Amino acid sequence: MTDLTQYLLSNTDETADFTPSSRYAGAPLKVMTDSDGTERVFVSRRFVPEPAAEGTAPMLLVREGDRLDLLGAAYYADTSRWWHIADANLEYYPGDLVATPGRKIALSSGNGEG
Repeated sequence: MTDLTQYLLSNTDETADFTPSSRYAGAPLKVMTDSDGTERVFVSRRFVPEPAAEGTAPMLLVREGDRLDLLGAAYYADTSRWWHIADANLEYYPGDLVATPGRKIALSSGNGEG
């Protein structure tokens, strides 16, 4: 392991050093060695939790001008927590969630679960 790789891993206790509200907070770090011997540190894959059963999650009606960061601020008191809404709807392109006024979208509990 190179000094840089060791440094990165030792400074993060082998987990990603993201803010507590990040979807990657606490995610394990992994080391990959390229064919030329270069070590690369990366954040391991994040699995999206299953959404809540239909009818159990609070729903939101998208209005003209809605943005995910503003919805994150309104519902989770943090603009960076917009990803909870994307996770709750299993949306591949998060911006699509608010692109159509009148669309109903699910909210999550905000704790990383559906």
